[in-house]
Amino acid sequence: MFYSKGENRRKSWFRLLTIGQKKLLALSVVVGILAACFLGTLVFYTARAVQFDINAVVAAPGSSMLYDADNRPIASLSGEDNAPLTWAELPEHLVNAFVAREDEGFFDHNGVVFSSVLRSVLRNMSSMRYEQGASTITMQLTRNVYELHDKSLDRKLLEAMLAQRIERRYDKQTILMQYLSRIYFGQNCDGIRAAARRYFNKEVRELDLVECATLAGLVRGPSIYNPERSMERAMRVKAETLDRMEDCGFITAEQCAEAKAAPIVLHREDGARFGVSTYASMWAQNELDELTATVTSEQATTGVSVVTNLNLAIQQLIEQASERALCAVENPARYPETWDALAGDESAAEEQKKAFMKMRRPKELKVRGEDNDFKDLLQACVLVVDTRRNCKGNVLALTAGRSAADGVDRWQGMLQPGRAAAPVLFCCACMPGRDDRHIVARDTEVTGRSLGYEPVRSFYDSLQLEHCTLPDSEHADALYNGLFPMRRIDLANLHFRLQNQGRGYRLSLVNTIWNRHQIPIYRYEADKAPEYIRRETADAVAGLSPFVVQEGEPVILSEPLAGYTGYWVMIYRPKAVCVFVWMGMDNPESAVAAAPEWRALLPKAAGNLAREIFNGSRAILRAQNNSPTPEQANK
Repeated sequence: MFYSKGENRRKSWFRLLTIGQKKLLALSVVVGILAACFLGTLVFYTARAVQFDINAVVAAPGSSMLYDADNRPIASLSGEDNAPLTWAELPEHLVNAFVAREDEGFFDHNGVVFSSVLRSVLRNMSSMRYEQGASTITMQLTRNVYELHDKSLDRKLLEAMLAQRIERRYDKQTILMQYLSRIYFGQNCDGIRAAARRYFNKEVRELDLVECATLAGLVRGPSIYNPERSMERAMRVKAETLDRMEDCGFITAEQCAEAKAAPIVLHREDGARFGVSTYASMWAQNELDELTATVTSEQATTGVSVVTNLNLAIQQLIEQASERALCAVENPARYPETWDALAGDESAAEEQKKAFMKMRRPKELKVRGEDNDFKDLLQACVLVVDTRRNCKGNVLALTAGRSAADGVDRWQGMLQPGRAAAPVLFCCACMPGRDDRHIVARDTEVTGRSLGYEPVRSFYDSLQLEHCTLPDSEHADALYNGLFPMRRIDLANLHFRLQNQGRGYRLSLVNTIWNRHQIPIYRYEADKAPEYIRRETADAVAGLSPFVVQEGEPVILSEPLAGYTGYWVMIYRPKAVCVFVWMGMDNPESAVAAAPEWRALLPKAAGNLAREIFNGSRAILRAQNNSPTPEQANK
């Protein structure tokens, strides 16, 4: 019995050893396969990386150009000074801010932190989507130089190999200078030199700790953390950057606390200094900033060609018509002859002219002179939008004031919509399931109180008007009556979408963006606009006051704005064009803005201007559609 048990015990241990050998063999095979895959991947991506020109890293980036709808160049979107940076120009705080914010180990690694890359790959594989990038500064430079923009594991591995090539060729100072020269800071600023001048009117060497931290935080989201758009967000991201600098030992706790408490003081001069020569340039740069969710900042800037929907014939029309209208308000003797056609016949035109010339003007109204002093002048913003099928939302022409030389895009400025915001309130009342439709076309305050603050506020929040400051529940009547600030462009967007069955068409000047290799990286597709407001709701409200709807006539909205912020006109016809006109003063708190004479004068001037542009734009489009093509003309 004893020997039998011992023999069985030996067989048991032998069997266990045999199973272990099989497992060891299988594990060795798996490790061998993984090693072979790793080496194969390494060789494959190394071979691909060698094909890229490493000298491109220090080559000057190309300039970006803006084109009209016929591919004619309009203006440059690049800054005025493309001189290369030197290391001596970079303040210590600037270097430390970007290292702390973007890549703490920048001066220690060889371009890639493999532990971070592995963690990113595992995270992305587990979630089955691209969530983490794990990019070092060198990898970000690689992505910028070689336009590796698709979010994929293939791009990440190629980017890592190229980053190591760059690290072997160039020193850390060169890499950081090239990174800072190319990265996008919003507002048409490619590189730190343009950003320092654009936001702070300084040279790079003059930037202080607060400004360095602000710019380092800005690059994470140029449209989100832009101090000109949201000072609150800019202050928050500045504080986060300062905290990281303190954690890295770059600044003391006292310096951190002092800089976090300090305000961000913006200082800029006229727009011409920064290369903005037209209102189209201003609009395009704002649109490029907002497109960062679709097109990465590296794609949307350096060396790109931006093809717009701009129709130069309509653009010329609105510029001339706007100035004629404004001059007529300032000087009755300069009544535009082009307004005679709006009256119908000669006798009516003569009566209209006499009535307009007799209207009283505010005594404090400044008249435009021969100089370029645009301060305190009456201003007008005009927008012509395509409403034809597959073109809805295309901006055909625009102005944002008397002259782009003052560098102000008034479409980004604020107004108080007043009664012009009533359609939004009525949308809330017309939502499916509500039985309050009988009060929709009456007083907005009555409608709002019947609905209650929370439903109305919730509906406004769903519209995602980021730049709109809504009243709290203690001032609910102000919400119902439109007594709150809203951007002019947001009001135009709301009205346009309501007249288009609630579809989320964006008023888009940018049609297509091509990179420097002539590959399209963005294209506006109107037919893919999502539902922004429920179709049934939009259809119901589009026919209610303050919209004036008559069969066979264009839809018109003509309303004074609250808080002396001007006058608003919309003329809309489907399968044609939509025209928006704002007319008023830049400073609503000035005495001239509150003058009672505007009550009769602005509706007539803004209404005539809108009708002239509406008729003229339609005539231009008809003529262009009927004109022969170059091929037909040569036959």
